[in-house]
Amino acid sequence: MATNAISPQTGSDSAQPMVNFQLENLSIWEKSDWKWGLQLAKSIDAYVSGGYSSYFWTRNQQWKENRNLANGKINMQKFVDQLEFNGKNNYINLNWSAIKLPNRIISGLVGRWMTRTEKIQVTATDSLSVKEKQEEFEYLEFILENRDKIEDLEAESGVEIIPRDKMIPEDHDRLMLWQSQFQRLPEEILYELGCNDVLAACGWFDVLKEKMLHDAAECAFVGTYTWMDEFGVIHVDWVQPENAIYSYSNFPDFRDTAWRGQIKTYKISEIRRKYGKEFGGKLTEQELFEIAATAKEFRTYDNISWMNEWNATYLRPYDEWNVDCIEFELRSPDIDLYTEVTTKQNKSTILKRGKPAKVRPNEKVIEDERWNIYRGVYLRSKQMMLEWGLKKNMIRPQDPKELGNAEFSYSFYMPQNYDMTSVSVAEKIQEPVEQMILARIKMQQLVMKMRPVGTAINWDAVQNIDYGLGDQNKAIDVKKLYDQTGDIYYRGRDGEGNPLPVPFMELRNSGFLEQLQGLILLYDKHYQIVKDELGEDPNLISQAATPRVAVSNIETATQQGAFATDYYYDAYKNCMADTARKISCLLKNSVTYGSKVYRRIIGQEDVDGRIFSTRVNMLPDAIQIAKFEAILNQAIISTPELVLFVDPFQLMRVAKEDVKLAEALFRHGQKSMLVHQRKVAEENQRQTIEGQIKSAQMAEQSRQRTEELKGKMEIGKARATGEYQNKNAVLSAIMKMYEQGIPIPPELQPLAKAVIENVAIPAVVQNQQTVEAIQQQEAQKQQIAQQQQEGEPPMQEEQISEEEIQSAA
Repeated sequence: MATNAISPQTGSDSAQPMVNFQLENLSIWEKSDWKWGLQLAKSIDAYVSGGYSSYFWTRNQQWKENRNLANGKINMQKFVDQLEFNGKNNYINLNWSAIKLPNRIISGLVGRWMTRTEKIQVTATDSLSVKEKQEEFEYLEFILENRDKIEDLEAESGVEIIPRDKMIPEDHDRLMLWQSQFQRLPEEILYELGCNDVLAACGWFDVLKEKMLHDAAECAFVGTYTWMDEFGVIHVDWVQPENAIYSYSNFPDFRDTAWRGQIKTYKISEIRRKYGKEFGGKLTEQELFEIAATAKEFRTYDNISWMNEWNATYLRPYDEWNVDCIEFELRSPDIDLYTEVTTKQNKSTILKRGKPAKVRPNEKVIEDERWNIYRGVYLRSKQMMLEWGLKKNMIRPQDPKELGNAEFSYSFYMPQNYDMTSVSVAEKIQEPVEQMILARIKMQQLVMKMRPVGTAINWDAVQNIDYGLGDQNKAIDVKKLYDQTGDIYYRGRDGEGNPLPVPFMELRNSGFLEQLQGLILLYDKHYQIVKDELGEDPNLISQAATPRVAVSNIETATQQGAFATDYYYDAYKNCMADTARKISCLLKNSVTYGSKVYRRIIGQEDVDGRIFSTRVNMLPDAIQIAKFEAILNQAIISTPELVLFVDPFQLMRVAKEDVKLAEALFRHGQKSMLVHQRKVAEENQRQTIEGQIKSAQMAEQSRQRTEELKGKMEIGKARATGEYQNKNAVLSAIMKMYEQGIPIPPELQPLAKAVIENVAIPAVVQNQQTVEAIQQQEAQKQQIAQQQQEGEPPMQEEQISEEEIQSAA
C-alpha cells in the first residue's frame, strides 16, 4: 500500500472508512486491498444492525406488520387488552379471529395489476442507426412521390426498381404513420427479442412479477439484482425488500446512493462452490466447517466435531446449514495515472501506466477519471471477507461518451420516498381496519349479552286473580295461558274496591337495537375511511351489476381509483425499466465478447457500433382491446365496404400490442375509404357528363348523316327520274318511228339498239316473271284450300316475299 494512503485498520480516520475510501487519492490496486473491504463491510454491518432504534430494524418491523396485515395474520392481543379481556375471569367467550379485508383489497389490486402486460421496447440511438432510418424514409418518400414515373421506367426497361418484398406506403400520411410507429431496424427487433427473452427466462412476466407487485403494495419498495455469470448468461434476481440495504437517498430510484446491497443466506455448499479451494477459491474444508459452526443449525444437532475425513467425502452433515452474508456494491471515483513519453529519436509516443517520481521534459502525466463498482461479500458470523475487489462484468453504458460511468447491479425503487420511508397500501388501511375489527368484536359482545324479550310478573297480582267458584276455572294455569295466547283475564279491583296491578308486563330490550345500529354505522364509517384512503371502492365490481350504475360512471370510478393506487404499480414498472437498461448493456457485452448463449437471437455484427436504449412499453389491457374490437365490428357492420381498406385481423393483432396504433390504422383506413368514395363519385360524375356529351355528339352526327342521306336520296331520285324520263322519251320516239314506218337514221341505230336491249327487253321479261309468280301463288292457295276441305294436313305454303315480286316486276 502506498505511504500516502490511510490505513483501513489504524489511524484517526478509521471510524470513517467510507469517507476515506471515497475521498482519498488511492489507486484501484490500493482500493482492492482486502483490508479496505473488511473495514468497509464492518462499517456497513454496523450501520445495518444498529439496534432497535436503527432505520433498518424499524423499517423491517413495519414491513413485517404490513405483511401480516395483508395476509390476514393480525395480532389480536391489542384488542384483548383494549377490551380488558386479559384477566383471569372472562365471563363471555368471544371469537378473536380477524377479518381478512386487507388481504382481499391487496389481492384485488395485485390481480388488477397482473392483467396489465409489458414488454421491453428497444430503440437504436447511435448515428449509424439514425442515418439508416433517415435514408430508408427518404427512399420511400422518393418512391411515393415519383411512383408513376418509376413504373413507366420499369415497363420500358423491364428492370424491377420498386422492391416487391417491401411495403410501400400508399400516401404521405401512411408514410408518416409508418415512420413513427413501424420503422424498425432488424437489429432493433433482434435486440428487443433478446432483452425480453432474458426477462421471460427469469420468470419476470408471471411469478416474480406477482411477488414484486405484492412488495410494492405491502412494503412500498421493490428491488432487483442484475448480473452476468462467467458463461455470459444474464440473470435478474428478485431482492426481498426486508433484505435490501442501501445508503441514504433523496430520490425514489436511489440514484444518489453510495452503496447498495442485500443480506443473503448462503448454504455451506454454496460457499464451497464459490470460494472453496477445490473450486479455485481460498477456503479450506476445515475453514468451511468453522463457518458452519456459526450457523444456528449447529445447536440443533449433537455437537459435531471436525474430522479429517470430510476433506475427501462427498456428503457432509453441515452442507445444508445456513449462514448470513452481506453482499454489497460500492461506487467510487477512481483516477488512473498514465505517463505519455515522447521519444527523442523518432518522436513516437509511448504510454506507460503510473506516474514517475520526477516528470521529465519529454513526459506528460495523463489522468483517466472514471467511476468503478467494487463488490464485496462479508460473512457476518465470522467477520471475514469472502470476496472483495472490482466487480466482474461491470455494467457500463453503451454510449462511448459515458463509458466512464458505472451502474449498480441493484435496482431499487421506493415510490413517494420521503426521508427513506414510504406509505404502503397496508399502512393506509391499517387504522380503519383495526377499528372495523373492534366494532365487530363489540357486536359479538353485544349479541352475547343481549337479553331475550321477557315478562315482568307481579306475583301478588297473580295470586289475586279470581275466576269464580267453577271447578273448571280452578285448573287454569294463568302463566301458561299468557304464554300461549298472550291474553290475561283478571279483576281490576278487589272485593273492597281497591285497584289491582296488572299481573304480567312485557319487557322489551329496545336498547340492544340502538346499540347494534350504532355499531353498524361505526363499521360502515370506518369502511368509508378505507375507501377514502384507497381512493376507490373495493366493492366496485359488485356495484357494476346494479342497473343504476352507468358504464361511464364505472369507468370513471375505476380510473380515479387507478390514479390513487397505481403509483405502486409504477414502482414496479420504473424498477423494471432500470433493470431492462442494465440487461441491454450486459447483453451487448455478452454478444460482443464471444458468448454463444444469445447468438441464436442476435449476432455480433448486429451490435457492433450500435447504441440501444430501452423502455418499458405498456401493452393494452383486456378492456381496451374489447372496446376497440366492438367499435371495429360496429363500423364493419354499418359500412361493409370498409373491409376493402382495413384488415380486421391485422388490426386486432396490432391492438394487442398498441391500441393507439390500431386506432390510427383504423382512422387511416376510414380516411382512405372516404377518399376512394369521393374519387368514385367524381369519376361517376365525370363519366355521366362525358356520356351526355357523347350522346349529344352522336345525336348530332346521326342527324347530320340523316340529312346527308336525305340529300343523296333526293339527288338519286332526281337522277333516276331524269334517266327514266330520258329512257321513256327515247323509247317512245323509237317505238313511234317503228309504228309510223319511219326509217331510223344510221347515226341513231346504235342508240335504238341499246335502248331496246337494255330497256324494252328486260321490261318484258320482268313483266312475264311477275305474272308467273302471281299465277304460282294463286295455284298454291287453291291447293291449300282443297286440302283443308279433304281433311289433309295443309301443305306449307311457299312464301313469296314482296321483294321477290317487286324484283320480278
